[in-house]
Amino acid sequence: MTDSTEPIRIDGRYLLEERLARGGSAEVWRARDEKLDRPVAVKLLHPHLVADEPARRRLAEEARLVASLRHPRIVQTYDVVTDADTPALIMELIEGESLSARLERDGALAPEVAASIGSDVADALAEAHRHGIIHRDVKPSNILIDRDGHANLADFGIAYSLESAAERLTQTGTVVGTPAYISPEQLAGGEVGPRTDLFGLGAVLFEMLTGLPPFQATAPLLLAQAHAAGPPAMPGIDPTLADVTRACLANDPAQRPAGAAMVASTLRAFHSMPPADPNAETRAIPVAVAVAQPTEEEDVVRRWRSGVPFALAATGLFFAILLAAVLLGPGGPASGAPEQKGASASPVPAWLATLMADYSDACGATLDPSAVDGLGQSDAEARVADLIDACASPPGSAGSSGGGAGPGKGKGHGKP
Repeated sequence: MTDSTEPIRIDGRYLLEERLARGGSAEVWRARDEKLDRPVAVKLLHPHLVADEPARRRLAEEARLVASLRHPRIVQTYDVVTDADTPALIMELIEGESLSARLERDGALAPEVAASIGSDVADALAEAHRHGIIHRDVKPSNILIDRDGHANLADFGIAYSLESAAERLTQTGTVVGTPAYISPEQLAGGEVGPRTDLFGLGAVLFEMLTGLPPFQATAPLLLAQAHAAGPPAMPGIDPTLADVTRACLANDPAQRPAGAAMVASTLRAFHSMPPADPNAETRAIPVAVAVAQPTEEEDVVRRWRSGVPFALAATGLFFAILLAAVLLGPGGPASGAPEQKGASASPVPAWLATLMADYSDACGATLDPSAVDGLGQSDAEARVADLIDACASPPGSAGSSGGGAGPGKGKGHGKP
């Protein structure tokens, strides 16, 4: 069909003009929307991937959800065509090139350029995650660099829509998709979430900085073993960029950064730094590595997918960010060398992170870690309960003694 010399119109209005790319699941065409007289990109899906009505309905539902995203670094979805012969997504046309084409042509990018592209992608992911949408397929071919040098993330929801049509792992032991960017939990058929996208972002960062993907294996068993061995070392790469990249590539999702917004902030800070004095001592920007508990973004995704109203998921966002800032602070990993046991990047136990969040929520202050230092979980829970009672009691009452509340003690008196 697409090799015909006759003009091809999709849905009676989208005139295909030039094929821009061809992949395993689709072709992308430059086209013109004749109804609105504007250029668009048409992603023609291979019909066998959405061969039945439930699959096409699922594609339409996901496209409507993705079309609700409004962000300058997210490629806008305009329309969806669910015709059995020409299923297609109609998208914003980005004039430029894909990151995969640029990497193939130029190899490794300058650190400042990689940080700028990475921060754009992380910003796009943070916005999607706030709306309960997981990309699932972050890789260079889905990142489009426009003429101003900004990165734009495309193909949200496509991987999710096509899951019913193809297995990740075939019976012959090969991976369907792009093994270099697939996360360990996807490879194992496990639950995906915002940190799944961070793994893909880490793989993209690694390739931009080194010129090669982080994992070369393609067979599932060998790829799983490579994941389990931990992120590859990045000798010669700026410690700040190596740290955030390798944190994103952690095998365990709980060990990855707590959210895409934190990654974007770290990369943007690096990108905005003035040129370094080659004779000066290297000073790494603190890297937002993981807090070992579900993030607010992950909770939003679970609530969205399970049908709970989105508004209910927003309450704790401030405290999630505050907690991550307190726990992660300065002193993250300072080089691209493999992590060692006992390093400062070790995750805080989930129960302790929960206690600190409970205290911040109730008292409007940060819990002094020394208040529970050396205590087991049950004793720490009892101690924090006493401190919460103390900060919630009126001054001078029997329950207001509570030492160890830390800065801001007495300024918050529980939830309104």
